[in-house]
Amino acid sequence: MLNEIKKVALIYGGNSSEREISIKSGKQVEKALKELGYQIQVFDPIEPEKFIKEIKEFEPDKAFIVLHGKGGEDGTIQGVLDFLNIPYTGSGVKASAVAMDKALTKDILKSHNIPVPEGIVLFNKDQLNTQQIKLPAVVKANSEGSSIGVYIVKTKEELIEAVEKAFQLDNKVIIEQFIEGRELTVGVLNGKPLEIVEIIVKEGFYDFENKYISDQIEYVCPAKIDQKVYKTMQELALYGYNIIGCKGAVRVDFMLDKEMRPYVLEINTIPGMTDHSLLPKAAKASGINFHQLVEAILQGG
Repeated sequence: MLNEIKKVALIYGGNSSEREISIKSGKQVEKALKELGYQIQVFDPIEPEKFIKEIKEFEPDKAFIVLHGKGGEDGTIQGVLDFLNIPYTGSGVKASAVAMDKALTKDILKSHNIPVPEGIVLFNKDQLNTQQIKLPAVVKANSEGSSIGVYIVKTKEELIEAVEKAFQLDNKVIIEQFIEGRELTVGVLNGKPLEIVEIIVKEGFYDFENKYISDQIEYVCPAKIDQKVYKTMQELALYGYNIIGCKGAVRVDFMLDKEMRPYVLEINTIPGMTDHSLLPKAAKASGINFHQLVEAILQGG
């Protein structure tokens, strides 16, 4: 443990749709930080005024952010901590806000020749023209995480219903091509790519249920793919990390099609830290145990 960081404000909970997952992640990190010997206090920003008052009184050396979704992963809490002059883990305001916006992230990555799925963005339901959409397709709420508001649709009726549901969660909805292939993710820790995890789903796709509840998922790490493709994906993940301006630990999600072409789906700036989560699995395969991962995130960005 480095001397300059002794008091850690651990922030988890929040008021996003991913609150439950944030608490699960936060409790795992809390246990590790205590075992590593840090003086910690837990803060939940669900009551903003109370949160600001209490974190100022605690005077932490650094804040460890384990918030997922809106209010935590979108630059909001980062802006508050910047204003309070409290250093924190992970990406700053700009990178967090950009990465949370899936459509904007895709546009930026595409402009740097990083392959992303083709798609369109809707700003209201009236823009939907079912004749122009090739099915199957993927419908996504633009700024949700944990696969909340993600639907794979095969018929026009499913498409219409999914768009309506997605607009209940967000004012921007993405419809993109369905890529049949393999689901993989590349963790990047303090500017270094980790081993790649492949997610093998026995039924459906890697949605909220399969991510956090089901035990019917197989994880393969390191992923069994061609070494050239493996290296390319790690390079793409790191390039995306640097383009967006990320710091600390992130997770870059990919689809690998049947021709072994990788497509970046999104960049998660505060990956999950639960027992089902992918970043700890990738770190473990890279020779980094959970305590070392927590330490690296705390001491890094």
